Amino acid sequence: MHRNHLRLTSINAILLMAALGLTLAPDATAELTVSYIEVSPQAAFTTTRVYAGTTKAARRSDLGFKRGGEVAALYADLGDTVKAGDILAQLDTRALESNLRQAQSDALLAAANQQAAQAQTELAANTEKRIRLLRSNGNVSQQTFDEAYLQFRASKAQLAVTEAGVKRAQAQVEAMQIALSEGSITAPFDGVIQARLVDEGSQIGPGATVLRLVETGRREAHIGIPESAVAALTTDQNYVINWQGQEVNAQLRTVLPEVDPQTRTATGIFTLTDERIPLGAVVELALSESVASQGFWVPIDALTAMDRGLWGLFIVDAENTVQRRLVEIVHNDGDRAYVRGLLSARDRVVATGTQRIVPNQRVIPVPATVSFSAR
Repeated sequence: MHRNHLRLTSINAILLMAALGLTLAPDATAELTVSYIEVSPQAAFTTTRVYAGTTKAARRSDLGFKRGGEVAALYADLGDTVKAGDILAQLDTRALESNLRQAQSDALLAAANQQAAQAQTELAANTEKRIRLLRSNGNVSQQTFDEAYLQFRASKAQLAVTEAGVKRAQAQVEAMQIALSEGSITAPFDGVIQARLVDEGSQIGPGATVLRLVETGRREAHIGIPESAVAALTTDQNYVINWQGQEVNAQLRTVLPEVDPQTRTATGIFTLTDERIPLGAVVELALSESVASQGFWVPIDALTAMDRGLWGLFIVDAENTVQRRLVEIVHNDGDRAYVRGLLSARDRVVATGTQRIVPNQRVIPVPATVSFSAR
């Protein structure tokens, strides 16, 4: 009991002397045991930085009609899942259907005219052959032969005209068929209707958006990454993206070449495999980055706050006496900090219990069981 009282008195005296700016005598007895680590200089430290972005559909389309008119029917509504090729909307195409029927009739008439011209040409050709034979035998006059020959040529010309008429009529039919197909909207890919902007009976112009379709089978994460970190990324490599505390695998598809002038970041596009992540969700990408900086790793518990925002460490010198060193915290990482300052290789830094010691105090140093070297 008496010895414990003397020990407490000794410690209180040390604390009082430290407060008064006094120092212990060199031959003071060391009674306090402290644990220490030996620090080693590092050329760089590795830190993890987190970059945020949002999820987007790999494809999204604003769908509209190629020609204007009155919307006759809408076959899809908000949230509907559609397949590629499904008809989503239809214009009133009664006038176009009438035009198509007329074009088809014109095509039939042109084909009939072609057949008649073909028959007339064949007849004229046969007549010209017979008269040519008779003329060679001197049985018909030159006038008769010339008339037959000219009639054959006229029939051929008329046949060419009817053939052109058939092609023109067929082209008109095809044009009407295309016009009819443009009177409907079909889904270009599988997806979900994100927006419906018109209703039945609306009069719209060519190209006006009627429906917005987003692809749900493929999703992407667009994440802004600083210029300094872009070089560490590898296209087609897998990365881990965090969404609401869940880790999701993603593959880097590309990094857009243009840097945003406001944020000074380039957009990395990652292909997601997890369809649970909703479109527009915030996701995060954690990247390890090596930062060149001379310094030392020390335990967080080894640091003591100083005046004017400075930090200090206690080291144990060769005489087993505590000395204070000023340091600057460059980076902290959980239970350790990367510092630079008045430290040297193999300095013995007090790892814990710094609140129990003061500068110039004699201690009994014991190696700490935990190493805080760079990892």
